[in-house]
Amino acid sequence: MTPEERAAFGVEGDWAAWRRHRIRWSECDALGHANNTAYLTFCEDLRVGPGWSALGGRFAADAVSPVVAQIEARYLRSLVFEDEALLTLRFAAVKRTSFVHEYAVWKDGLCFSCRTVLVAVRQDTGERVPVPPAIRAAMLAAGAKDEAG
Repeated sequence: MTPEERAAFGVEGDWAAWRRHRIRWSECDALGHANNTAYLTFCEDLRVGPGWSALGGRFAADAVSPVVAQIEARYLRSLVFEDEALLTLRFAAVKRTSFVHEYAVWKDGLCFSCRTVLVAVRQDTGERVPVPPAIRAAMLAAGAKDEAG
């Protein structure tokens, strides 16, 4: 993220991944406010792209992939149709079979924050398994705390 983007959107803190997003009509209610579920989709898009696939993860029947075990969302200010926002993701912690992501949505400061606990699961069996070593290492290198104990 450039210093100009950080200033323009009012971003605070360090973030491993980010992307701009313009609020689409399909994400809004009848009054043009971004629907609460749209924010969760923003998080999902970051979780799938820069949060898993970009680290070498796959989504396939025989693969290990993340499953949301817990989500905590905090809505602070509304976004409206055609607002441009900056979506951010950081890797907060990695345990043995789970990890924590933090997300934020920015426009003139913080509008939304979210924290998810994700579990590494074999898709073909549903078995909880260790976070793949290469993905674990990438999250740690990007600032996640090692909480494997």
